[in-house]
This record gives sequence, C-alpha cells and structure tokens, in this order.
Amino acid sequence: MTAQREKLFVWLAYAGMCLIWGTTWLAIKVGLHALAPLTGVGLRFLIAGAFLYGLAAIRGELRPWREVPWKLVLVLAALLFGLNYILTYTAEVKLDSGLVAVLFRTLPFFAFAFAHAMLGERITPRIWIGSLLAFGGVVVISLVGEVRGSPLFALAAIGAAASSAFANVYAKRHSGHRPLLTLPPAMVLAGAAVLAIGLVAERTDWAVALSGSSLLALLYLSIFGSGIAFFLMMWVLQRLPVSIVGLSSLVFPVIAIVVGSLFGGEHFSWRELFGSGLVVIGLWLALRTPPPEGAPEAAIP
Repeated sequence: MTAQREKLFVWLAYAGMCLIWGTTWLAIKVGLHALAPLTGVGLRFLIAGAFLYGLAAIRGELRPWREVPWKLVLVLAALLFGLNYILTYTAEVKLDSGLVAVLFRTLPFFAFAFAHAMLGERITPRIWIGSLLAFGGVVVISLVGEVRGSPLFALAAIGAAASSAFANVYAKRHSGHRPLLTLPPAMVLAGAAVLAIGLVAERTDWAVALSGSSLLALLYLSIFGSGIAFFLMMWVLQRLPVSIVGLSSLVFPVIAIVVGSLFGGEHFSWRELFGSGLVVIGLWLALRTPPPEGAPEAAIP
C-alpha cells in the first residue's frame, strides 16, 4: 500500500469513527425508553465483544489465551468500557445532559496531558487554540438556560473523560497488538461487570426492552457504536497521535445535531448553528497539515 493510499484509509477510518459515534446519541435516546442505562451498556458490550470474537474467527485472528496481552485488556475493560460509562451515567443522574456533554468533552485536554507525559507527544499552540475554539463551540451547543448540578456528579463526568483519555493513551503506548486480540475480551469482561451492576441496581421490562425499536437501537449501539467504532479507533490510534484521535470527541455533538434533525424530528437553532461553526473552525485549525520544518506556519493554507 502506498503512503498516500494508507493516509486516505486512515482519514476515512477517522471520519467513519466520528460519524458512527455522532449517530449513537439518537440510538441511545431511543434505547433508553425501555432499557435501563447500565443494563443497556452491559448488554451493548457483551454483544459487541461476541461480534468481534466472531469477526476474529472469520479472519483467523483468534489466539490462545496465553497470547492475549491481559494487562492491556484489563486497562481497557476497567477504564474505557467500565469506569468511563459508569461515571458518565452516574453524572446523568443529577446533572443536566448538556452539562455532562460539556464536561465529558474535556477529554482531549486530558489526552494532551497523558500523551505528553507517557508518550512524549508535543502539543503545538495551533492544536491548543483549535481545541479550545472547538470546545467553546460544544459549550455553546450543549449549555441551555440555567445549569445546576452537584459538584460531586460534575467530578464524575470529568472523571469519565480522564478515564477514557488515559485508556486511549495507554492503548497507543501498547499499539503493537492487533485490535481483534485485545478488544473482544476487554468488551466481554466490562460488559459482564456493568451488566451485573445494572441487574442489581436497575429494573428492566425485558419484554419491551428486547423488542421493536429498543432492540434495534441496542444492536446498532453494539455492532456499530461499539464493535466497529472502537475497532476503527484502535486501528487509527496505531497510525495517528493520541492528541488528534482525542479531538474527534469534539465533533460528535455537531454530527448528533445533524442526525437528530434528519432522522429524529429535532430542530436546531441559530445557537447550535453558531456553536457547530466554532467546532468546525477549531477542528480545521487543530487538524490542518502543519508546515514543513523551518517554514512559517502561516505559509500553509
């Protein structure tokens, strides 16, 4: 594969990851009508893990358990698929969803710090400025009216962002392992643990939850929103800096607005349009091609 072709595939995978995760908000909204949050997350990752195990079997990538990098698997299970989602849903209990969205979008800044400390990645002023501009756009989109919430639950949302960011950087540090070797066991372990918590703490009408639109939403979140999207993320992490991959979380609200408008009967206002514009401009600034070594940055259009 030529360098140009591989670069195209990398950015197509990056765009696909963003598009899938931007559409999951509508699927979550549909699924939550019948399926309790933690129970839904547990089922989501159990199904996703089974799907990826099947894909690994088809591709001939199943390996004996002794060859699995269990330390990486446990970090992903505990922090990316477990604690991340538990803290996010805990925050949703007492905080407005818009505030949770904003607090979780601090993820790129945690990724910057962890990537610098653990990988030695250099975050340029251009990336910082673009990220802050895009984050401002998320704030404009997400925060509506008076926002109230408990500081402890706000810390839970921020903790979810930090947990996810650390797991991403740790995965980058150990990116020599194939995604189909690490993701399936991590998802199954996290799914089983979160489902156990959900079954104890939540009540679910299974006849309604596993039928109709709720079942379709669960399958979409499992196969596309978890299996395929996390596979793309791990594949992209092997080829791009963590700081660039982390920035993807800032574009999800914009995609969610478009999808909600097209398929969910929702309407966006000038406020959301302005915020989306800030996100797009900020990400363009952060992701645009840097200048050659020694050339002034302004020389690159």
